[in-house]
Amino acid sequence: MKLKTAFMGLLIFTGALYGAAKGYIHYHVSSELDKIIPLASPFAEIRYQGIGSSYEGSITVENISVYPSDSNDEITIESARIAGDGLPFLYRLMVGSFQNTPPEKFRLSVKGFSIPLDGDLAASYINMLEEAKQVSGVKDPDGCGVMTGLSLDLLGALGFYSITMDAALDVDLDSATGRAETQLDFDLQGVGYSQINLLLSHLPQPGSAMTEVRQPLLSEMSVAYQIDSDFVVKARQYCAASRGLTVDAFIASMLNMDERQLAQQLGFIPGPGLIAAIKHFIKDPREVSFGIHPSEAIDPATLSFYKPEEIPEILDLKLAINGEPVTDLSFSLPAQTASTGVHTSGLASQLSDAKSAFSSDIGAAKKLKRPIPAREYLPTKIAQLHNYMDKSVRIYVDQENAMRKGVLVSMTKDQITIKQRLSGGDMTVQVPLKQISRVEVYRRP
Repeated sequence: MKLKTAFMGLLIFTGALYGAAKGYIHYHVSSELDKIIPLASPFAEIRYQGIGSSYEGSITVENISVYPSDSNDEITIESARIAGDGLPFLYRLMVGSFQNTPPEKFRLSVKGFSIPLDGDLAASYINMLEEAKQVSGVKDPDGCGVMTGLSLDLLGALGFYSITMDAALDVDLDSATGRAETQLDFDLQGVGYSQINLLLSHLPQPGSAMTEVRQPLLSEMSVAYQIDSDFVVKARQYCAASRGLTVDAFIASMLNMDERQLAQQLGFIPGPGLIAAIKHFIKDPREVSFGIHPSEAIDPATLSFYKPEEIPEILDLKLAINGEPVTDLSFSLPAQTASTGVHTSGLASQLSDAKSAFSSDIGAAKKLKRPIPAREYLPTKIAQLHNYMDKSVRIYVDQENAMRKGVLVSMTKDQITIKQRLSGGDMTVQVPLKQISRVEVYRRP
């Protein structure tokens, strides 16, 4: 009897500590947010619905809404999360010790960052992109060229009601050696996924005087971009129809572009190897990856002092299209921009005699006015679940004929992990993939 009483007492004491710690984290984060939000009031109204935390070292702010003061848009964020290495990370975060010394390892992630396409912000952003194209001389008026932009007409025709993205930044810092590895994952839902890896060196040491701080150097970089296959099919259909062509004829017109037509869209003049790589991607647009591995760490600002033909060798540049390496990476700039230290500009005047790839003019971006469908639980393939981390899911288990509901936390080749919110706190549940009959994700169609 005494053993049972002691065991129950230990459980109660442990539960009390757990509840107190969770309560303190919630109170502290809530208090800090309540201090920050009023500071943004001249620019935007910010609201949020909940705060979550875990002893693994993470804090999450859920269901954030931002209302910019100069527009009628509503920007929504399903969750914003910072995570580190366990309780020590949370403790240092709470006491503010990271203000002077950054954490060695941490992860920042945003899920479901969504901007409506029928608002002022999206129209302003698209107009800014179009103006940038005009300044650089790039010609891509309908968003259907090699330099495809986020054309509102294109996205609207393909059924997009908002620009929705997920992003995550992982940082692994070694302060003693002044090196940092970073990885940025960026998923524009329904369009494509990209990953950028950087290795930086010669970072300033904590406590260094401003006069001693040097520009960080780039030691390595790799970039990979994968385009959504459904987006490719729909975009080709739209672009073909907008030019009065069949899909096959549209693809053929892209493949028949010559060097000068490509240069009008790219902002530089590609060599034979790059032209072949571009046309390979036009035929089969799946993945582009490139990387640089200079023999010595380099300041990117110094690249303007080199000739274009020197840059691939200096950077040890590697490029692959759909996993196939491109060996000839030669390119050139128009005559007046190829000189040392001059930025690329005025490409249109340099190529004024080139045959135009398009007949229509660049116009102002237009707003879409259409109803935005409500979110609902929609059937989703298990293979696509990695795109919906931190989103609400319903998992149906075939053997038990039961449904489990929660937030998708992680996924491996064998199981799915969800977080369920109970009256006494959160509970993590692992569900083996072989037991799952179907999964539904709370999202828009």
